[in-house]
Amino acid sequence: MRRTLLVVTLAVLVSLAGCSGLGGDSADPSPEGDDSATPSADGNSTVESGDSTLDATDTNQSVTIEANESVNGSEWESLSVTYPRENFTVDSAQHEDIVLGADTTGDGVVDREFNETHISGVNNNDYSFTIELDTDYTLESGDVVVAAYPAVDNPSEPGEYTVEVMINEAQTANGTITITDDGN
Repeated sequence: MRRTLLVVTLAVLVSLAGCSGLGGDSADPSPEGDDSATPSADGNSTVESGDSTLDATDTNQSVTIEANESVNGSEWESLSVTYPRENFTVDSAQHEDIVLGADTTGDGVVDREFNETHISGVNNNDYSFTIELDTDYTLESGDVVVAAYPAVDNPSEPGEYTVEVMINEAQTANGTITITDDGN
């Protein structure tokens, strides 16, 4: 049931990726009243929290990133996410608790799903995690890679925080996650 809920959540995130206030490489906090995002040439990245309230612990963080030419034709080998080190805490997660997939058709639906058997390792420190993969899946430009990681503690200060997302140590994009007093 939990895995199904996460897959549905990821599908919703992928479908909203183009509509959200989260953007690509230049996704610094938007000026007040301007919720538009300008995608970068590096592709789009979004980061969402299952619980965006202050000091929430073990939140499920969902990440999407659109593959570009820098990873086109390469096997999907890793996904790394780095949070502001002074604000977020990343704990370790079990392989079976991580959800991975790819929307290969651009329709907002995860077409390829990967499970714990595709994860060769998960490395984390206090502010980042890297998922090492053995998927035999070749990335194409426009694929939207999706992941859910269930062990991130939110900061104690509200605000917009820039999070770096990286595919295969070859493509990097930034997303913005908003933490609020009331979770909205």
